[in-house]
Amino acid sequence: MKKSLMASLFVFCCLLLIVQTATAAMNVRIVVDRLNVRTGPGLTFPMQGKVAKGKQYAVVQKRGEWLQIRLASNRTGWVYGKYVQMQNEQMEKKKQIQQLVVCQADGLRLRKGPGTTYAIIGYVNRNEKGTTTMIQGDWMYVRWDGKEGWVHRSYIANVEKNTEQNTEQNTEQNTEQNTEQNAEQNTEQNAEQNTYVQMLYDNTNIRSAASTQSSIITKAKRGDQFAVIRKEGRWYVIQVDAQTIGYVAEWIVQVTKRPAPSQKTIVGKTIVIDAGHGGKDHGTTGVNGTMEKMLTLQTVLLLGEKLKQMGANVIFTREDDRFLSLSERVYIAGKHQADAFISIHYDSALNRTASGLTIYYYKSIDRSLANAMFDPLSRLTGIQQRGIRSGNYHVLRENSRPSVLLELGYLSNPNEELFVMSQDYQQAATEAICNGLLQYFGK
Repeated sequence: MKKSLMASLFVFCCLLLIVQTATAAMNVRIVVDRLNVRTGPGLTFPMQGKVAKGKQYAVVQKRGEWLQIRLASNRTGWVYGKYVQMQNEQMEKKKQIQQLVVCQADGLRLRKGPGTTYAIIGYVNRNEKGTTTMIQGDWMYVRWDGKEGWVHRSYIANVEKNTEQNTEQNTEQNTEQNTEQNAEQNTEQNAEQNTYVQMLYDNTNIRSAASTQSSIITKAKRGDQFAVIRKEGRWYVIQVDAQTIGYVAEWIVQVTKRPAPSQKTIVGKTIVIDAGHGGKDHGTTGVNGTMEKMLTLQTVLLLGEKLKQMGANVIFTREDDRFLSLSERVYIAGKHQADAFISIHYDSALNRTASGLTIYYYKSIDRSLANAMFDPLSRLTGIQQRGIRSGNYHVLRENSRPSVLLELGYLSNPNEELFVMSQDYQQAATEAICNGLLQYFGK
C-alpha cells in the first residue's frame, strides 16, 4: 500500500512538472480573422482591439479558456482560447548556430534543458567564454571549458559585441547585483498566483524583458508591491497595471505570498474627498433616473465616515447638494495641504453595454496613488476593472496635491446602474478605496 501511494505521488509530481513546463513557454497562433482582444478574461470585458489571423503571440497566463497574450510595447490583452493554436516553444525546432559567447554574471546556473524546471548541472562564472551551438526560445546551449548545458540568454553576450558594451553593462549589473551579496539567496521556483514582490530600493528599474540591457518601462519606489505572474530565470514577470507587464530582477526584491502589512497608518493623514457635480450640475442621469450628483454624494459621505473611523482627517468639498466650481474643489485640496485628493464620479456612454470602473490620474505624483487604488478595486466582484488611465481633468491637472478621479461604474448601463446603487456595492467600493489609501500611505 505504501509503495503504491509513493508511486502515485511520483506520477502526480511528474505530471505537474510536465504541465508547468508546457505552460511556461507557450506561444499561440491566431486562427480566425480579426480576433477580439479584451481587457479581461471574459466576454463581459470591453474590447481593446483586434489581432489578425496568422499572427503569433507569447502567452502571459491562462484563466479557464482565456489566454492573456503579450502585445506590442509590453501591453497585454485577453483572447478566447478556442480561436488560437497552441505552440509550445519547447516543441519547436532548435536553431543550430556556432557563436563565441561570454558569461556576464557570477554563478550562472547551467541546466540540463531549456527552462527553469530542468535540473542544475553546474555553474558558470563571469567572463568565462564558450561556444553556443543551439538556441531555443530564450535559452542557449553552450559548450564551456570542461562543461556544457543550457543557460538563459539574458546573461550571455556575443564576444564581438562585448567590448563596446562591457563598461555600460558592468556598471548597471554591478550596481544591481552587489545587493545580492547582502540578501538571502531566493530559492528558484515557478511563481504562483497570489505571490507578490516588494521593491527593496527606490528607483528600481522595471524592464520590458528579462535582461539589464532591455528598455526601462517604469521605475518603482521602495516598498512598492506588484503581483507576480511567473518567474523566468532570475527575473520576475509582474503585473505593472491592468494592461502592462514588466520584468524585475530577483536580487532587488523581496517575495511575499500576500501584500505586506502597512508600516505606516492613515491616522492623521488629510484626505480631501470630492463628490462630483452638485447643485445645478446634475452630472449624468442613469437610464433608471439616477442622478450622478446624488450618488457621488452618497458614496463620499459613506467613504468619509469609514476614513474618520480609521483616524484620517477628512475634508469634504461638499456635504450636500450644492454647486461648486472645479477651481474651488482644487483650492480646497491646496488650502488643507491634502495628503490625497479623491474625486468620485460615475460614468456614462452612448453605448448602453459599456461597463466597469476606471482610475484616472494626470501628474507623475498621482501615479503611485492610482497604482495603490488598482489592486483593491480590481478585486471587487460584479464589476469590471477598466484599469488605470491618464485623464486631463481640471481637478487633476490643476491640483498640486496627489490626486485621482474614480469612475465607479456606468449609469448609462441599466444593469450596472442598479448594481452600483446597491448597498452591497457602496460598502464594497468604499472599503476598497480605504484599503487603497492604506496601501498608499504604507509605502
